[in-house]
This record gives sequence, structure tokens and C-alpha cells, in this order.
Amino acid sequence: MYLKTVNINGFKSFSENTNIDFSNKVNVVVGPNGSGKSNVVDAISWVLGTQSPGSLRTNKMEDVIFAGTDKLSQKGYAEVNLNFEVDPKKFNGTEEISIGRKLYRDGQSEYFMNGLNCRLLDIQEFLSDVGIGRQQHTIISQGQIAEILNSKPEDHRITIEEAAGILPYKIKKDKALRRIESGDKEIKRAKDVLREINKQLKPLKVQAHQASLHENATNELKDLKIKFNILNYKNYISKNESLKNEIKDINKELDLLKKLINKNKNDKKKINDNLGENISLGSIFKDYSNKVITNAEKIKNINQIANERLDNIERMKLNNNKDIEKQKKKILDNTHQISSMSGQLITKKNSVKENTKKLEKLNQDLMDAMQKDNLTLEINEAVIRTELKYLQENINYKKNIILDNEEKLMIWNKDIENNSILIKNHENILDDEVIDKSKFNNLKEKINIIYDREMKNIKNTIEVNKDIKINNSRLIKQKNEQLNLVNDKDQFKSEIKKQIDKLKIEIKELENEISSISSQVVSTTEKIKYLNSENLKIGDNIKILNKINYNKQIKNLNDISHSSRKLYVDLKNSGELLKTAGYEYETKYGDDNKSIESIENEIEANNNKFYSLKDKKSDLQIKESELSNESLNYYSYLSNIEGMTIDEINNYDILYLNESEILENIRKYENTIEKIGIVNYLAKEDYDNLINRHDEIQKSIDDLLESKKELNEHISEIEKEIEFTIDSSFNSISVNFSEIFEKLFPGGNGSLQLTNKDNLLETGIEINVQPRGKKVKKLSLLSGGEKSLAAIAFLFAIFKSFPSPFYILDEVEAALDDANLHRMINLLEYLKDDAQFVIVTHQQQTMHAADILYGVTMEPGSGSRIFIKTKEDFETLVLKEKS
Repeated sequence: MYLKTVNINGFKSFSENTNIDFSNKVNVVVGPNGSGKSNVVDAISWVLGTQSPGSLRTNKMEDVIFAGTDKLSQKGYAEVNLNFEVDPKKFNGTEEISIGRKLYRDGQSEYFMNGLNCRLLDIQEFLSDVGIGRQQHTIISQGQIAEILNSKPEDHRITIEEAAGILPYKIKKDKALRRIESGDKEIKRAKDVLREINKQLKPLKVQAHQASLHENATNELKDLKIKFNILNYKNYISKNESLKNEIKDINKELDLLKKLINKNKNDKKKINDNLGENISLGSIFKDYSNKVITNAEKIKNINQIANERLDNIERMKLNNNKDIEKQKKKILDNTHQISSMSGQLITKKNSVKENTKKLEKLNQDLMDAMQKDNLTLEINEAVIRTELKYLQENINYKKNIILDNEEKLMIWNKDIENNSILIKNHENILDDEVIDKSKFNNLKEKINIIYDREMKNIKNTIEVNKDIKINNSRLIKQKNEQLNLVNDKDQFKSEIKKQIDKLKIEIKELENEISSISSQVVSTTEKIKYLNSENLKIGDNIKILNKINYNKQIKNLNDISHSSRKLYVDLKNSGELLKTAGYEYETKYGDDNKSIESIENEIEANNNKFYSLKDKKSDLQIKESELSNESLNYYSYLSNIEGMTIDEINNYDILYLNESEILENIRKYENTIEKIGIVNYLAKEDYDNLINRHDEIQKSIDDLLESKKELNEHISEIEKEIEFTIDSSFNSISVNFSEIFEKLFPGGNGSLQLTNKDNLLETGIEINVQPRGKKVKKLSLLSGGEKSLAAIAFLFAIFKSFPSPFYILDEVEAALDDANLHRMINLLEYLKDDAQFVIVTHQQQTMHAADILYGVTMEPGSGSRIFIKTKEDFETLVLKEKS
């Protein structure tokens, strides 16, 4: 594989679309200063994933876009594409792969692979697979050459790690460490949550127990009330059935009496027909008198029934109104209680919020104090001295403000005196001359207003200065206290310990207070929910009671009572008149028919018995109505409140129910519920959820600890792999370095040495060089050329041990003289068969070593351009000149 083509468009000095074809050997880029030859290297580095503008010699990434000249306008984007020739066996028959990058002026950036959009990660994975890698150790500039020998031994190890491909192992290790760190944080957070849960579990457990007792008592009470209402409902229904049977028997007797009375009337009618009209007229009057009186008694019974029903309905209405008023009062009491609790709830929530802020501040103070306690005394002294330095600078700054304001005040006082004299002189002139004095007075007033305002501001500033002086004295006192603490190290540590202990106590007290108030907030919230729910139920009951229209029934019964009472009086008077007329006719005609009288007596006796039964029937019907109303009340409770159907009520077994025992148990459970008071019904569910959450979090902690153990084992394996790779890589590079150093420094000796063989993960690598005839103890004693050549030997040793498809060298031989340059070129000849080289140079010897020469030029007002010449082109030119 090698870099075949570089296509540059709008990148730095390349304004036009420029295509550079490289050979797979040594390619040399030349050109005058400022022509843009190093921009070719920057373009390649940019596509390979460089993200730092400083690495591209710019302040910001947008600066890589062609900025324009006097003749050319700026470009809207920069685009570079690299085309690689690859082994088709390794890439599924593909002979060429291209990668590219495009940047717009708005900052939008795109990456391409084979012309398709892709991620930077995809390009980095491809480069890593082919041995180039994300760290780009294949691109070496003159500045990097100078830094190699000046770098620390640890930096040399990092360079070897990048070349040896240890970065993926380090990435895996870093990921594992980050996961461990993240897991530790999760464990810490989980343990904090567990502590909070444990604080909440105990009060919730008590509340859950109370709620459970309350719920059991409520359910038992509900069951007892159902039993009580069903028992009474069925008892009233049973009594009602008995009354209905009794009424049925009375109806049978009434039917018999009606038949007997009708028979008597028929017998009387026959007798009257035989006796004649005149003789039977008195009997007729008496007969109709009895009928009218009978109807009057019926009306009287109706009146009695209406009055009794009216009394019953009025009692029901009164009880209903009392019940409504009682329930309204209950709603009002609940509402007042809710309002009071809402105010308490807001106060407690605000208290929790304030205490939480205090707790955060105390925790931060505790962290700061613990950090100070954990730091070494020297670091704490340095921190305090920095604070003291800041305090001293603040004091000096405020002293300067005081002096400046005092000087301004003196100047203003002097200006006041001078202007007062001027104003007085002008007033004398005004007295002597005829001038518009009002305008001058206006001017004088404005000037005085300005002076007064500025003097007020200055005085305010002086007051501020006084405060500054007071604060300065406090700062100086604080400074002295801090200095005393620094000087007395034992006291300093003791003060920090006392501060930490005090903060821990305050945090503990505040946490307990927050926990207590939070429990009260939960309890108050649940009480408010319970009262609101109770108000809704009571409201529904009031709606049901309000729907019952007693007034209409009362009005109808009053009308019936009044009409029946009036009709009864009229019928009774009419009956008496008819009876009197009958006696008069009997006296007048002297007819005393014993048979008719006997029949009439029998009729009267039967009528009396009939109306007696009717009265008894009316009483039974009234009692039946009352029982029906009572049973309706029990049925209403069972159906509306408990939601039971008539089938469920009828199928309920009451054989073993005892009313007195049920009432005693109802009172017992009502007392129990009253003693328990208002409870949090959600506490049990919250407690169960909290227990489950506690178990889940504990399981998560156990899983995290197990994962941490596995990750530590994985890290140990990675570290062993890294150590093995470093060891083998170091041995290979060390051998190659000695070999290459002897080529560059004939007779010299170069070697690499580990600073800590027992710890290969953190060991450094020292470079030891001894040019022929010299005894060098420090690399800094080497000449500039020797340093460059030694650094090149180190880099080429890495290249030989871990070859890359290509290497780009940007003026790395600038500091070499002709002899050393010749040695480096010989080294290129030694290595060029193993890799492709792209070299940016000013040296003629390097140019002669090139297979292809690329000339970069830039005319004034235009962009960079490339001219390509091969060795064959140069040989042809030389032959033409000789001929």
C-alpha cells in the first residue's frame, strides 16, 4: 500500500483544484519560502484526522479555507482527498481506497470514504488497520526532530507505544478504568440512596402498619354495617309481608261484609216495594243517611291517613335536612382543615427547600475542608499564601481607590471656591450693568445643582471609602490570622479537624431535620388527599338527598287533608239532615215496619263492623308505608353507598346474625378508627415499593462490585499484554537504533535504556549516544546537527521495527551539514524499498535522491501551483544540454 494521489481544493494557499500524483518511492517537494510546500503536508495531516488548529499552524480550523488574494476571491470551503493503492487481497478485490475531508466556513465538517459520507471513526479504523494509526507518528516536522532528544524518557516510551500499536490496549484499559470509576460513582450514589431509603423505611413502616390496622378496621366496620343494614332491611321486609297478609285477610272479611250488606239492602228493597212508595220514604231517607254518613267516615279515614302520612314525610324531611346540614358542616370542617394543612404544607416544603440548600452548602464546605485535610501541609500553605496574596492585592487596590477619591474631592473643593468667586464677580457686574439677570440666575442654579450632585456622589464615595477602610482592617486581621495558622502547623491541622467535625455534626442534624420535615410533608399530603376524597363522597350523598322532593308530597297531602276535612263536614251534615227527614216521614205516616228496622239494624251493625275493619286496614297500610320507608332507607344505603344489587341483598344469609352484637362491634371498630386517626393509605404501597427498590439497589451494588472485579481482572490482562508488547518493541527498536546509529555515526555507539525495568507500564526510555571520539554525558552537549541526526536515527529505528506504508518528512534535515546529510540520504536509500517517502526540503542533495521532484510556486496575487519532474525528465534535459 502507498499514497497514490493527493487532491487539494481551497485548502490554505491552494485556491484551485490541484492534483498531486506520488510514486511509491522517494518523492521530494521543493519550493521557495512562502510558496505553500508545507501546506501539502498540512493537507495530508488534516485528512488523517488532525483536530488541533495549532498542529496546522492556524488559530482556528476555519483558517485552513483559502482566504483570497487581490486577484482571487475567497473560497467557501476547503476539501482534500487522499487516494491509496491497496492490496486487493486484503480489501475484497478493491485496488484503490480514497478518504477525504471537507470544511465549510460555517464550521460544518464532513468526512468521506470512497466518495461516500462517513464518520471520522471509520477513517481512523481504516488507518489503524493499514498501520498508519490515529497518532500520525508517520508525519515528522523539523520542530518534532528538535523536540525528540529534548523530550523526557516517558515521552520516548509514548512514541514507541504509538508506533507499536499499544494505543488500542490503552483505550481498552481507559474504557475499563472509566467504567470502574463510573461504577464507583454509581455505587456511591446507590449507597447514598440506600441511606436515604433506610431513613424513610422506619417511619413508612409505622405508617404502613397504622394504615393496615385502619384498613382492616374500616373493612370490618363496612362489613358490619352491611350486615346491620341487610338484617334490618330483611326484618322490615318480613314485618311488611306479615302486614300484607293481615291486610289480605281483612280484605276477605270486607268482601264478605259487602256481600252481606248488599243482600240486606236487596231484602229491604223488596219490602219497600211491597209496602209502597209513601210508606218506604222514611226508610229511604234513613238508608241514604247511612250511606252519606258511611262515605263521611271514609273521607274521615282518608283525612287521617293523609295527616299521618304528612307527619311522617315532614319527619323524614326534617331528618333529611338535618343529615344534609350535618354533612355540609363535615365538608366545611374538612375544608378548613385542608386549608390549614395546605398552609402548613407550603411552609414545610419551603423549609425543606431552604434546609436542602443549607445542606448542599455544608456538604461543599465539608468537601473543601476534607480536601484541605487530605492535601499536604505544604500545598495548604501554598493555597493560603495565594489567598493572602489576593487579599493583599485587594487591600492595595482599595487603598488606591481611597487616594484617588480623596484627590478628586480636593480638586472639587478648589473648583467650588474658584467658581464661587467668579459667580460673585458676575453678580456685581449684573448689579452695575443692564443685563438679563434671569438667564444668568438660571445658569447659576444649574451650575450649583451640578456641583451639589457631584459633591453628593463624592461624599457617598467617601462613605464607601470608610467602609473600604473598615473592610481593609478586617482583611488585614484575617490575613494575620491565616499567617498565624500557617506558622503554627499543628494548630492549622487541628483547626481543620475541628471544622470537619463541626460540619459533620451540623450536616447530621440538618439531614435529620430534613428527613423529619419530609415525613411530615408526606403525612400532611396524604391527609389532604384523604379529606378531599371524603368531601367528594359526602358531596355525592348530599346530591342524592337533595334529589328527594318532599315539598311536592307535603303540598299534595295538605291539599288532600284540607279537602277531605271540608268534604267530611259537608257529608256528615247532609247525613244528619237525611236522618232527621226520615224520622219525620215515619212519624207523619205512622209506619213502623219492624222488618225494615231489623234489616236496617243489621245493615248498620254490618256497616259498623265494615268501617271498623276499614279503619284497621288503614292503620295497617300506614304502618306498612312506614315500614316500607324504613326498609327503603336501608336499601338506599346498601345500593347507593355499598353498590349491592337486590339479588346480592336477598341472597345474603342472616340466620346467625345478632343485631345487638353487630351494634356493639360497630361501636368497637368506630372507636378503633377514631383512635388511629387520619392515616396515609399510600404508606403500605410506598413501603413495599421502597423495600423492592432497596433490594434492587442492593442487587445493583452487588452486580457493580462483581463487574468491577471482572474489569480489574481484564485490566490486569491488558497490562500484561502492554508489558509484553513494550518489552518486545523496545528490544526490536533498540537493536535497529544501534544499527542505524552506526550508519549515521561511523565508529559511534548508540543505545536505548529502560529507566525502570521492573515497571514497564510507567518506565521511561533514555537515549544514549556516543559519536566517535566523543564522551557525551548529556544530549544537550551535542551540536545541532548531531542532535538532528541522533533523532533521525531514533525515528528510523521505529520506522524499521514498525513499518508504515508511507512517511512524510518536513525539512527534518535542515540542520545537517553536507556530510551528515549524505549519510541520511544513504539511509533513505537503505529504507526506501520498505516504504514510501514524501520529503519537503531546501537541500539539493535531498533533491538528487528523489525519484520524482514536485516544485511548488506562487505568483503574486494567485494561489500555490505544482510542477512535476521525474528523474527521466532531468536526464533528458542534461543529455540535450550536452548535445
